Amino acid sequence: MNREQKRKFVKKAKSKGIPEEYIEAYIVMLEAGTTIPVIPEGAKVRLDVEKIKAGKNYVRMNPEYKEFVESSEGMVFTSHVEEGCFVSLKENPKWLFWSGDLSRVEDV
Repeated sequence: MNREQKRKFVKKAKSKGIPEEYIEAYIVMLEAGTTIPVIPEGAKVRLDVEKIKAGKNYVRMNPEYKEFVESSEGMVFTSHVEEGCFVSLKENPKWLFWSGDLSRVEDV
């Protein structure tokens, strides 16, 4: 990822409300070659609510986001790939998720 791509990525991630720590961590992971789960466009997914809630920044996140996460346990959504491993949900595109916070649903 070159400097221009980083700037574009950071700007888009910030506009979606992703905390700076997450953005920086993602960039570090990319540069280190860490494997990131891939969620394809249109895949059926569920939020990994427990994993999201266990995040160290969860308590400081937007109350509307937390309400959405907590009320979505067990629900199936359709993925829309935004940038790299960041995915929004077609049924509710307001929020952006890291693909590691989603689990694919094979049979719906």
